[in-house]
Formats: sequence, C-alpha cells, structure tokens
Amino acid sequence: MKTKNDKLEQVNLDCCPWCQSKRSEPWGRKVRGFVAVRCEDCDVVYIQNRLSIEGLSGYYANYLNEVHQSDKKKNTQRNHMYDLEYSLMSKFITSGKVLDVGCSNGAFLKVFEEEGFKCHGVEFGEAAAVEASKFFPVYYGEFPEIEIEEKFDVIIFRGVIEHVIDAKAYLKKAVSLLSPDGYLLITATPNRDSFSCNLYEEKWNQHYPEVHLLHLAERHLTVYLNEQGLKLLSEKYFYEETSYADPENDLLTVAEALKQKNNGEEITVPSPAFYKNMLTLIYQSS
Repeated sequence: MKTKNDKLEQVNLDCCPWCQSKRSEPWGRKVRGFVAVRCEDCDVVYIQNRLSIEGLSGYYANYLNEVHQSDKKKNTQRNHMYDLEYSLMSKFITSGKVLDVGCSNGAFLKVFEEEGFKCHGVEFGEAAAVEASKFFPVYYGEFPEIEIEEKFDVIIFRGVIEHVIDAKAYLKKAVSLLSPDGYLLITATPNRDSFSCNLYEEKWNQHYPEVHLLHLAERHLTVYLNEQGLKLLSEKYFYEETSYADPENDLLTVAEALKQKNNGEEITVPSPAFYKNMLTLIYQSS
C-alpha cells in the first residue's frame, strides 16, 4: 500500500474546510511532512497540505487488509467497542433500517443485523467495499455523490467524519436520508476538545495526518446539525469501560507529558488512550 506522502498527491488549502476562514495559526509540529493548523475563527484543527482525493484513493486502496485488519489485538478491541456502541444505540431504537457510512468490511453492521436491523453500507475503499458487499448491499464511492433513494432509521459515521474532505457535505447528505425521527450516530471520532488533544498536539494518539484531515468537537457538530434540524440526544465518552484503558498508567503518562510541557520541553511519548479522547454522539431528526 502506498502510505508515503511523497508518493501520494497533496492539496494545499487556503482556507478552513469547516468554516472557510482564511485565518489560521500553526498547531503542533510537522508529522511526516504534513502541517496542521488551527482555524482562528472556528477552532477546528485541520491538515493544511492534505492528501487530494486521488491521494486518498491511493492510500485507501488496500487499507482494509494492510492496516485496518492487520492487528488481531486491535480487531478484538474494536469488536468490544462495537458492542458498547450498539448497547448505547439500543436505548433509543431496536429495529429498522441502518446505513453505515464508511462501513469497512461490515463488521459493525453485523452487530445490528444480529439484532434484526436491515443493513446497508457505504464505503470509499475498494477492497473494503468488495468485502462488505458479500454480506450487505453496499454503495461504493464518495458518499455525497452517490444517488440513494431509500430512507434510513439509523445512519452511522463510525470513525469517518474526520477522514473526509467535506465533512459538512457528508453530514448534510446523511440528514437528507434520515427517516422522520431517524437517528444519526457519530462515534469513534477524535475529540478536538479533549485534554490530550490540547496537551499533546501532534503527539496525540488520534493525530494521523494522512487520514485524519480535521479534528472536530461536539460543539462544532451540534451547531451545524441543529441548523439541519437535528437535536443532540446523547453525548458519551467511552474510556474506562473499554479494553484500551489502563487508567493508572495512563494518568502517570499524561502527568509526565504535562510536566514536560510546563517545563518548556518537547513531549517525548505519544499520548495513551484517555478520558474524553473519543466522541460518541447520537442525534435525532426533529
């Protein structure tokens, strides 16, 4: 898989991809040649020289097998997260039609299928789309550009919205496909307002500039989705109940990083999993 940025086409942005402001300031240090900046108007952090759509296509060509499914331990941890996320979602809805945008190989959809939901997927990565289509109807391509006639009771963005070039277009498309009183689940999404994001900056464990093109907070998503007619029902930050957590050691690691930063030193170790690192948000159309 092509993962070296010197082999993949990049685009230099002259404005924020969330609010289009041209006012920005540096955020953290370069990572593998990628430059992150903070929008001075909306406070979103974004990659200024991000991969182009062609570059992203090259990066994701074999992402499923060579990255996403390559670590058995991470697969086990991810499966545990699927159960936690479904358990939260089931407090609001227990049947209906689901669309998972960025469904990868369909593993999260299988949890919903086992509970009786009718499942569909959308996938940008070709290999993942082929794999998921063995189990569910899958739309292949860039979500806002796909013509979809059906309506859905649940639409999922799991670890997706930070990956896309035009996040608002993805969200707007999802809103247009929701059934009346339908639910939008945004989960496994890095939290711009987390303590670790602001302490560690480029050493935050969610800062992968090749694929995490922007860092958003709940406030960004909720304001925009309110404008689209959705209301926030649930805001959850999984940590201690996950298999990623090691609270005692994680606290010691973060404390050492805070000490280094306060002393004007470079933080030497990447951040661990930590409190409020990841967003899980449930919205409903009103």
